[in-house]
Order: sequence, then C-alpha cells, then structure tokens
Amino acid sequence: QEKEIKMDLRWHLRHVTGTIARTFGLSPAAANQLWLFQSAPASNLEDPLNTQRVHSEQTTLKDLKLSSSHLLPLVNPGRRRTEVHLHAVELPWELGSQVFERNLCPLCIRFFDAQVREVGSCLITVPTSGTVQDIMTEASAQLRPEWGITAPLRVLEVSEGRLHRICRPDHAITSLACFPRSNIFYHCLRVESDTEAGGLLEGHQLMEIYHCDRQSQQAWGQPLLMPVAPGEKSGAIKARVKAKYQISDGEFKNWRLARYIDSRTARVGPRPMKDEEIWDAEPDAKLYLEHPHPNPNAHPSRQSRYNKPLTIK
Repeated sequence: QEKEIKMDLRWHLRHVTGTIARTFGLSPAAANQLWLFQSAPASNLEDPLNTQRVHSEQTTLKDLKLSSSHLLPLVNPGRRRTEVHLHAVELPWELGSQVFERNLCPLCIRFFDAQVREVGSCLITVPTSGTVQDIMTEASAQLRPEWGITAPLRVLEVSEGRLHRICRPDHAITSLACFPRSNIFYHCLRVESDTEAGGLLEGHQLMEIYHCDRQSQQAWGQPLLMPVAPGEKSGAIKARVKAKYQISDGEFKNWRLARYIDSRTARVGPRPMKDEEIWDAEPDAKLYLEHPHPNPNAHPSRQSRYNKPLTIK
C-alpha cells in the first residue's frame, strides 16, 4: 500500500510511526513494531532508520532527513515542499521488550523449493545463545504442505549471489554472518530440503553453481547446490540443471556453463565449457551459469517506478 501523509519535520520518530499506524488502520501498539527504511529493505542492505542503534527517541523527522543523504528533498518551483520517501514494515513483535531484552535474536527465514524458488518467508526469534538447530526447529513449524519442502532441512547463508556457508546444526547463532545485522530482511537465511542428508555417492561432491550476468560478470540470484560426479561432462551437468529448473529449450539456449579456476598456483579467468569437457579437468574449479540478468535495472538506485515507497510530506 502507498499513502501520502502530511507531517511536521519537528515530530519525533514515535509520532511518525504512530501516525503511520493510524493511517493504515493498525493498532496503537503496532507503532512500536514499525521499522522505517529509505527503500525496499529486502533489496537494500542499509539498516532501519528508527532503531535505537541509529537514532535516539528524541530524533525528529528533520534529523532523519538531514542524517540520511539518500532522503533528499524535492522542491517544487513556486512552492517549497519537502518530501520524504519511506518504506514502513510492521514486525510481529516489539524488538525492545519482546526480543532484545529477553536475549532473543530476530531472523528472517526464506524458504526455497526444489527448483530454488522462494515459496514463502517468516520472521522468527531464537535464543542468542542457541544454535542453528533452534532455527531448524522454528522453521519446521512454519512449513506449509503446498511448498513441497520436507525434513530434513538445511540452512544456508547466501551473500551477493554466492554461497557463504552451509550451516551445521551445531553452529552457534552468534557465528552467523547475519547475527549482528539490523536489516534482517536483506541479511536473511535460506532454508530448503536437505536432499543430500543421506550422503553422496562415492567420489561425488556437492558443488555450488551460481548465476552470473553475461555482460557485467556479476553474480546474482540464488546459487544452486548440485551433486556432481568425478569426470562428469559439462553437457550432462547442463541437462540436469535444465531439468531441475524446468526451463524451456528456448530460454535455456541462452545459458552457458562456465568454469572459473582460482587457486594459489593458478588463476584462470572465466571460460565457457563445451558439452564434451570434463568439469574437474582442472583443480579448484568453480562452476557458474552465465546468462543475462532477468532484471538488469534491479540496483536500488534504479528502482522501478512501480515499486513506490510510502510518501510523507
């Protein structure tokens, strides 16, 4: 939803969130559960604007505008008018008394199916002193039958289109890269079925195959985890990738499987592989799928005009 709200720049942030809550028909208590962002939080790594880590209770809307270089005023000729664009997100709890004061850690979980499609998400809290097993337990309770995700589960950390870590159940919550981050919508966790929990065939290894834009050579999206056999040919891997993603022949013809070698002894740049090439012919090989980015203008500075924020005047 999008609405324009008239506010005084001298208002404290609690008055701003209270007015937003009333305007959108939320309960008075919801004002303490609102986070304010300068853009869509899932696509921008910046922290919420109204957390105590960033601003105090005495911070005014004017202070917020002045301290955020991204929130620039728009001046109309003949009539001076300052507009502040905000994204407001309602949380299921108040972070102070209901979360941090009870030594709980808030997390955003995004569920992915067998085709590596996000099918759902939820917000959970786990003890700060807990482990990834606590995350799996909470995530299991949120699963829906229509998602097609079944136990056992695995938890992954993905950053900038690359796999950062597959989290073991005994990993501490405080060891996660997303633990100290305020913007839990961007610094989130990926949860999916662990289809390799029973172990891999002899000699096989679980390989990360990430997506790479052909023009910019930047990784993007969610990487694929796939068991590959020693000596397996590129054409066979591509066929399995196509079947897993359920991609049409017309679209997949623009995809290329490429190999990147990076080690202490040799550094070879990206190179597309022919179907008859063996993927592990070179040591320390990394695989990625080279194809055009489906949304090349997805950078936060070039947000679509259809993705409009809440406007406060």
